[in-house]
Amino acid sequence: MKKISSADEKYFVHSPFSVRPRSSSDKGTSPSSAKMSIKSLIHKTFVIILTAMFPAAAQAQSGIAEMSEPLSVETDGERAQALFLDGLCQQLAGHYSEAYDLFSHALALNPRHVGALYELSNYARHLGNDSLSLLQLEQAARLDADNFWLKQALVNLYVSQHRTDDAIRQLEQMSKQYPQRSDLLMMLADMYQRGENYEALVRTIDRIEVLEGKSEQLSMQKFHVFLQMKDEQRAFAEMQALAAEYPNDVRYQVIIGDLYHDRGDQQRARQIYDRLLADHPDNVNLQLSYFNYYHDQGLDAQADSALQQLLVNPQVDANLRHQFVGALAYDNIQQNGDTTSMMQLFRQLLAQPQEDTRIVELAARYMVTRDMPTAQIKPVLHQMLAIDPEAELARNQLLSYAIEEEDTAAVVHLCKTAVDYGTNDPVYYYYLAIGYFQQNKNRDAIDAAKRGLTRTDDKSNLALVTNLYAILGDLYHRTGQDELAFQAYDSCLIYRPDDALVLNNYAYYLSLRKQDLQRAEQMSRRSLQHEGTNPTYLDTYAWILFQQHRYEEARTYIDSVLVILGDSAQPDDVSLLEHAGDIYARCGLTDQAVRHWQKALELGGPNALIEKKIRKRKYYEK
Repeated sequence: MKKISSADEKYFVHSPFSVRPRSSSDKGTSPSSAKMSIKSLIHKTFVIILTAMFPAAAQAQSGIAEMSEPLSVETDGERAQALFLDGLCQQLAGHYSEAYDLFSHALALNPRHVGALYELSNYARHLGNDSLSLLQLEQAARLDADNFWLKQALVNLYVSQHRTDDAIRQLEQMSKQYPQRSDLLMMLADMYQRGENYEALVRTIDRIEVLEGKSEQLSMQKFHVFLQMKDEQRAFAEMQALAAEYPNDVRYQVIIGDLYHDRGDQQRARQIYDRLLADHPDNVNLQLSYFNYYHDQGLDAQADSALQQLLVNPQVDANLRHQFVGALAYDNIQQNGDTTSMMQLFRQLLAQPQEDTRIVELAARYMVTRDMPTAQIKPVLHQMLAIDPEAELARNQLLSYAIEEEDTAAVVHLCKTAVDYGTNDPVYYYYLAIGYFQQNKNRDAIDAAKRGLTRTDDKSNLALVTNLYAILGDLYHRTGQDELAFQAYDSCLIYRPDDALVLNNYAYYLSLRKQDLQRAEQMSRRSLQHEGTNPTYLDTYAWILFQQHRYEEARTYIDSVLVILGDSAQPDDVSLLEHAGDIYARCGLTDQAVRHWQKALELGGPNALIEKKIRKRKYYEK
């Protein structure tokens, strides 16, 4: 017999099937004898396990003695059993290759060894050799004909290999061998259902009823089988028996009415429905049957009324309601139907307590698709957010409306709520920063932009990342932190080196500080390569030239600004007109300079510096 190596001793010491060996200091026992006692215990334990699982295989070894010496074997059968037990030891230790070799050797010595066949069948299945796995397991089941677990394993293997007929044959044989086991009949019924052998399925359900007694579940199962068989007579009989047994359960009486309806006996069906309606006006099954009845009769008005009554019934299953409403809304959109009745249904539904956002979302999607007024859609979206504060569809739609309407307060509220709920989407931080920027809450805006950047990674939208850096730069400049502003702009330009707005702002702020003007000129020129007719960008370039005392060149570019503005200058253009006056003054064109300053003063209102320039007819720095 293969010796167990010293490397395996740890396993046996800590195995739940073993006892801890006594140490060399223990009186009367040497270390080596302790180890052999453990091996003996392991073998005895496996004999107990095998006797339960493989009585035929373990029978020969039921009396294994304490192994103080190597096992003495006299026959191939005994040797095979010893190898098999050693294989189980190796398998439990996780030494699967060694276990496989031992099982194979055991089977070679004893081709009728049930345990070895079973274990090798498992190895063959895991190795992908399904045919060998099945052959070995079938042989084991034949050799140990009374072993229930082997046969059950064989059924499972047949099923996994889609051998339905073989699984049925085996289960039929087992159900006769073990006639009190209803679980076998249930497995058999499932096999017949898969194979659509309905007569055999009904017979099997009848056998289960003999063992367990009649039940509502089994009767309903037979009823549905009869429907699949299109056997109306037996389906009627089964349902009538259920209705008689459970007279207070209206479901079965409604189903009987449905059977008459399906058969075409509308008068009998309507009689049953009307009789039940008086006592059960809110019964969901009955309301559904009325809808089907009216719909099939072509009575559209009554069908619509019955459906609305059904859908607003609080007892209706939420999934069924969602399915029906979704189908109605889709059909209404496809047919370009009237929105009035659809919206009336939605209003009734939305007035009820909502388990989730599905119906509210359907209403919102329907209203957006049908281009209904924003004022009507917003309350529905707010209702969705009230149910689920993390409903991004509703928040994003409301945010788009707020941005379109330039409703800064709404933008801040929507984004702040998302941020407070711990969203990781940086887009909310971006729009929150913009909202705070517009509200002149500079510190809050800076915090929002910085937090938004911490939510970005290499998978984030690149435009969003650069926009966060850009607005952070603008905010730092607004708060007098130009060095931080320039760092933010540099970070933005790393990701998007041709961002015209950032290039312009960066260049202009450098020019205001009369700092690094050559670089400012290069950046401003690059912005003009992208937007050469933008008056603000042209003004920036002119002002950078002005700061370098290149006044005539500056006048060329500021003239382009004046041509673009024409007579349509707005209050936002005051700084451009003031620059025009400053440049003209440095060029010695005082009268034109005064005219530009006067126009800037008219558009922008009182300004002490501009008034001084006009009064003194000369350029003054701030």
